[in-house]
Order: sequence, then C-alpha cells, then structure tokens
Amino acid sequence: MLVSTGGIYRSQGGKKVGPLRPFREGEDGPARDILGRLAWFVAEGIGAFDKFGQWLSGGLESPNHLVAEWEGATAIDGHIEHAASDRDLTIGVTVPLGTLLAEVRVAESDEVRVDKAWLEPAGFGGAMPLSGHTIETLGVFHAGRWRNFRAIITAAALAEVRA
Repeated sequence: MLVSTGGIYRSQGGKKVGPLRPFREGEDGPARDILGRLAWFVAEGIGAFDKFGQWLSGGLESPNHLVAEWEGATAIDGHIEHAASDRDLTIGVTVPLGTLLAEVRVAESDEVRVDKAWLEPAGFGGAMPLSGHTIETLGVFHAGRWRNFRAIITAAALAEVRA
C-alpha cells in the first residue's frame, strides 16, 4: 500500500491515523530510522511513516503500521474550512472512461478543494470512489497532453464558478 499526503488510514492496531503531512527534515526529527527506512510523512501525535505506511518508530511489526485507508467519510484534501464566500459544487465531466464526478469547495481566491470524487465507468453499474492518490495519478490524454483527474476537476469547478 502506498500512502499519500492528506490521507487518513487505519493502523494495524485499529486506530485512525492522519491526516498525513509531508515529513520536514530537521524539524520532525531524523529522516531515517534504525532499520534504514526513509521518512516521507508525519501524523501529528504519532510520528513519521515511510511511503508504504510503515511507522518509523517501530520495528518490523508494530500496531502503528498503516494497513488500509480509513473507511469513514473524509475529504480528499483534508478538513476543508468553510468561509461564507465559498461555493460548494458537485461537478460532472465526461471522460473516455465514463463520468468523473466530484464534490468540491471553491474559495474566493479560486482555490479548489476536493471533498469526494468518484468515477462512474461507462457501461457498468455503480460508482468507483477515488482517493487523493488516485485523482493525482489517473487521467486522460486531451489535446495531445496528459491531464490528471485533479486538473480536470479543478478546470470544471472554476468554469462553473466563472459561468
């Protein structure tokens, strides 16, 4: 399992861990543990994790190792503060795979924060929920260049606000 910034996960011991933030060398402690694992993320109050969700303060077996994404409803971009001028939207964009849908919040500064995203594949019943890592990785070629799902969601949300 690969973990990502802003992700919330379930530990091997069953507790909720996250949201994760990027590790800051020097500020968050040593970048490597005794086993040589490199720190990528930090969960406040718990410590550093490598890119696979292994807790760097533990040995090979630890109840703090991350084993799955948290099943509860969480925002992809973490907790989204709400201002009176923000616009909450549900957007839908047709992509070659089907329909890309997302619930977003657009701030007055045109910052787009994604709460939830899912893909409804063409020809299949039901929706496939997407994580933060997925919207950064998956995408489509459009006009000769690659556009990930986050870029597509952002463009659609800004177009809706400006319309």
